[in-house]
Amino acid sequence: METQNIFVFLAISMMTMCFGWGMRGSAIGGEKGAMLPGAIMGIMCVWYTGSELLMENVFLFAAACALGYFYGGMEPYGSTMGLVLDHDSPRYNPSLGYLALAFKGSIWSGLGSAFLGISFSAMSGVVYKWYDFVIFFALVPLVQEIGYRIFNTPYDPEHGKMPKVGFSKDSREEWGRNLVIVAGLLVMMAIRGDIFGIIMWIGGALAGSIGWIVAITFYDKQMYPLKNGKRLFGKLDEKNVIDGWKIMEYVQGCFNGLGIAVAFVVGWPLAAKNLEHAESVGELWYMIPQKVDTVLSWVFCALIILTIFLFIIPYRRNGNKITRAFGEVDMNIVEVLERPCYMVGPLCLVMLGSTTMASIICCFTMYYVIAQHDGLERYWDFKNIKLIRIILILIGAAILIGQIFRGYTLWETWIFYCVGYNLFDAMFFWRPQRVKENWEKSKKLANGQSKGRRIARFLELFNGDITVLPFFYVLMAAMLVFGYYNFR
Repeated sequence: METQNIFVFLAISMMTMCFGWGMRGSAIGGEKGAMLPGAIMGIMCVWYTGSELLMENVFLFAAACALGYFYGGMEPYGSTMGLVLDHDSPRYNPSLGYLALAFKGSIWSGLGSAFLGISFSAMSGVVYKWYDFVIFFALVPLVQEIGYRIFNTPYDPEHGKMPKVGFSKDSREEWGRNLVIVAGLLVMMAIRGDIFGIIMWIGGALAGSIGWIVAITFYDKQMYPLKNGKRLFGKLDEKNVIDGWKIMEYVQGCFNGLGIAVAFVVGWPLAAKNLEHAESVGELWYMIPQKVDTVLSWVFCALIILTIFLFIIPYRRNGNKITRAFGEVDMNIVEVLERPCYMVGPLCLVMLGSTTMASIICCFTMYYVIAQHDGLERYWDFKNIKLIRIILILIGAAILIGQIFRGYTLWETWIFYCVGYNLFDAMFFWRPQRVKENWEKSKKLANGQSKGRRIARFLELFNGDITVLPFFYVLMAAMLVFGYYNFR
């Protein structure tokens, strides 16, 4: 197997992860939003190998990394960032903040990268046994709960009861759940001698850790005047059209892409050696009977749809609850129920070689997670929210039908990642009501000045979006050109 150019791989990985991580913060957020950069990174690593066999099964590795990144998204970090950013707060403690963010970043990116590495080792058929994954994922819910109990309890801020080790004043932290998963993965990799997987974990962990430190430093410098009294971006900062939060995400994405790509380049000779037999017979490891695979994959697909519909169907917001005809459902409980449907069952099937589950995750599920966000969390107070939901559900139904009867190619999926997510984001930020309101405000602010001045005022009223969105469009165009020549 002749690999692609290393420097092109590193550069494109940084660019695509910059897009994926930035889009995660704009379009979705949370656990499900992290699936986009994960899927993109999985695709990039397969492309680098130059293997036709791996490219034919690219969704296996994309899904493994996407679901691996899902884990880290459970951990809230906004309050932790405040330790660095809230200069006037009694909690201001940059040393602790940097340490905490580096710690959380290493867990998050390390998990995504580790699962990606393990997927390559697993598909070789010579490193792991089928029962390794069955036992591991069967224990995940229990082990995660134990980790949470040990590291993140007690949690009762109203009565002053908080964990001994914590990085937030009163926010619930869950890093204990993922810390024990990292430990479990390292033990499993060590037992099976998966050096490639360990190298991938190291690369991802370092990238996540260093990336957070650099990113939060950049954001901190952008938020406050420099020692000379000037702003980092000068007049653009004064006009409030630079979004420091997005720059922070872009920086994180670049570091994640670079770190994982470097680890992959370093470890690839080991993975390639493991895959020699699979390459010679033209078939990857596949440990599930076809009928069982099909049934289980669509069962988990149905469960994912069910969790999504708990959000999309019409409801009345009532604090942290949704009210429907059959009573109230606590949103926190719904989130907990979501996790096994994404993190445990589907990822176990993917590690066992389920191309069906992998394709569902990378194509249909990646549509519905963003439809869920836009169909509820963004537009929940819109007058025509019911119509929006109906449209999104119908589009999802059409995509599901296509998934069942024909599936989707990598090029089609890549187009959706690049254009579809951008389209969802642009439709919200350029929604007619917002455009109308900003145009009316610009008229008052321009106060009889030239039309050009009014347009400038109009654009400035979009704040950071006016610089964020064009940057996304540039990345999108570059990614489409790359995909056109490599994935068609």
